[in-house]
Amino acid sequence: MHTPGDDAGPADAGAADAEESRVEVCVTTDTSAAPHKAGEPRLYVMYDAAHPEGDKLYFTEAEWEAFVLGVKDGEFDLDESGNLP
Repeated sequence: MHTPGDDAGPADAGAADAEESRVEVCVTTDTSAAPHKAGEPRLYVMYDAAHPEGDKLYFTEAEWEAFVLGVKDGEFDLDESGNLP
């Protein structure tokens, strides 16, 4: 997804199956969709590529770095039942 003001397209621009969810992230300098984060030099925008018109999560650079570290540390890994431990 690339909207006006974006300085980069999605990290993975491949075609998405409309029936499945696929998370994509793009970087933008346009903070108009996240006014509470105005003044940030760039935002990381996470969204479902199968439904790009849906909700989006906006991360500052510091928030994105913390999220990535949490993923690497297994903070979001699911147990055998598909639940967060």
